[in-house]
Amino acid sequence: MLRFSSRTLVPTILSVLALLNAGMAWGQNKTATQLQAMFQARTFTSSQITMVYRLYVPTNYNAALKYPIVVALHGVGERGNNNVNQLTAEELAQPWVRDSVQAKHPHFVMIPQCPSTNNQYWWPWPNWPGSWNGTWSGTRSIANAAIVQILDSLKREFSLDTTRFYVAGLSMGGFGSFELMKWNPTLFAAAVPTAGGSDTAPSAISNLALTPFWAFHGAADPTINVDRGSRAVVRLVSLQLGKPFVRFVSSANMVNPTAISVDSLRKAVYGGADFLYSEITGGVHNSGWLEAWRHPMLTDWVFSKQKIGGVSTSIRATPQMHSSSDGTRIRLVASPHGVLLESRASDGRFLLHTLDGKRYVDTRTIPKQMTP
Repeated sequence: MLRFSSRTLVPTILSVLALLNAGMAWGQNKTATQLQAMFQARTFTSSQITMVYRLYVPTNYNAALKYPIVVALHGVGERGNNNVNQLTAEELAQPWVRDSVQAKHPHFVMIPQCPSTNNQYWWPWPNWPGSWNGTWSGTRSIANAAIVQILDSLKREFSLDTTRFYVAGLSMGGFGSFELMKWNPTLFAAAVPTAGGSDTAPSAISNLALTPFWAFHGAADPTINVDRGSRAVVRLVSLQLGKPFVRFVSSANMVNPTAISVDSLRKAVYGGADFLYSEITGGVHNSGWLEAWRHPMLTDWVFSKQKIGGVSTSIRATPQMHSSSDGTRIRLVASPHGVLLESRASDGRFLLHTLDGKRYVDTRTIPKQMTP
């Protein structure tokens, strides 16, 4: 039988809580050198554009299996053609290639670099922020359209699960994520737009409401005003859906939430919520994406989404697992009485403990099998 002691349980509790409260993802960040070695350097060329990109192929890739793919979009400062800046800046690649995430959710990652020539951006850049009124013309940026063309080419080359394409982006990439959702409403199963905004024309909002997304934004963002950016999009999509978003407001790193609790957020994430909004009180421009990339629930939420025949569905998400110093597998679970630690004894029984190490007895149905 599994036995908890202060020597094994308390350090586990402290480490798990530190990760949860700090909003840090599981594992160390890769160095710039490691990232460049992990990602293939590639070039896409069409009659309209030449665009470089980086591609991560999962370790032990097996063509007999189907793999999800994440498209990660950088900000305006990383435009160019060196095929490095977009990969190493702003932690954009980090949440997708952490060892624990790839072990649980093996997937491809594609990170294109928007050219800095010919006035190219991930969206048809209007006169921001001067005269922008929330809508823009029906033209699509060439660079944004090229992302879908790259995905089409990768589908022919690799065994990709076309029901599990995802997009995430920061700043200009946040706008680009919304643009991809607008122009390709049946393509992406989920999106994570951070510190961005969107075309708010009625037709655009109708399409955005077809793709689950979790938006992040700093409340004091001096670059992309939150009222004209994420708040406006969330408000309009909420009206289109006829229901509110799951809204989580905190200071940096999930501290002192003032809307819903971390426990309630966890219930929403692992309960299949499709539309979420996290806002960081006092947060500046980069607060939006750093909160997202370091969020311990982000990748589980993303990979729980699937789009079949243009219709979004949820695969059961399971919380990230952790190990105590004696090798015991432990995970955080939500209960009516708050967050608990769940473990499995050697005889297969599930045990629950409170965060102060006391045995907890509940009449809830315990899952028969813990996801490894």
